[in-house]
Amino acid sequence: MKKILLLFTILSFSVITTACINNLAIKELNNKAESYLDKGDVQTAICRLKSSLDLDNEVFQTHYNLAVAYNSLGEYDASVEELNKTIELKPDFADAYYAMAIAKEALAYKIIEENQDENGNPLELTPELISEFNNSAADTIETYNQYLAKKPNAQDTNQVNEKINELNQKIKEYTEILDQQNTEG
Repeated sequence: MKKILLLFTILSFSVITTACINNLAIKELNNKAESYLDKGDVQTAICRLKSSLDLDNEVFQTHYNLAVAYNSLGEYDASVEELNKTIELKPDFADAYYAMAIAKEALAYKIIEENQDENGNPLELTPELISEFNNSAADTIETYNQYLAKKPNAQDTNQVNEKINELNQKIKEYTEILDQQNTEG
């Protein structure tokens, strides 16, 4: 019985020690990554954050920082993926919703931008394209509203509401074009 107790104690100590070492390594990697982000070295920051996730994939701050790095590179799909993980791990983290809305907004506008000529004129606003933009914009608005609900006294409330109004205006504009196309066709 004493041998079992001794073995259990040694194993418990080993597990706790390993967990502490991992936590310190994760914290150090995350701190380094934030430092690299501050300096504008996004690729190095991403490497550090991915190493941190290799040690522990359940740290919401790591996923969030990685999403912010992806946002800064314009890799919005990857950012959304990391923000979904962030929100899964910490559903009340308001900043994740804001970063998610920023990425979704960029993706919504990308739908239209990808269908423009070199002068920025639309090639063809098909009903499918308009519908895809409107759905994406509506999803973005919902995400901005989730941010505001999670952080009701946010200092950037006015700016967020302006973004919501702009998106609603674009939805209205594209819906009118769609209605006009349906009337003509």
